[in-house]
Amino acid sequence: MITPDEIIRGMADKNRMLTQKNEEYVELSEKRAQAERAYSVAVAKETLKQKAEGQSITIIDKVVKGSVADLKYALDVSEGVLKACLNSIKALTIAIDTYRSLLTWLRAEMMRAE
Repeated sequence: MITPDEIIRGMADKNRMLTQKNEEYVELSEKRAQAERAYSVAVAKETLKQKAEGQSITIIDKVVKGSVADLKYALDVSEGVLKACLNSIKALTIAIDTYRSLLTWLRAEMMRAE
């Protein structure tokens, strides 16, 4: 049987982890925004360059996509990492809620046993 102390320690541990993940989420959000800005600026510059060089308008998008593929990859990766962090935050929140439910149940069991 799980003890109230174990539940409280578990909750405290998950709360600490949640705080760390929230801080990490802020940092990852900034990195994602930077990656998006770099990608958008590169697309705009390359589009203007292609137009200035007389590239056919019908294929400029394809040429630009190829030129900025590494930046698009970095943006996609940053979005994936950000989503993974958000999923971790959700999982930690669920774990904390589970500990709360266990504590409530255990309290009810102890009161019933008295």
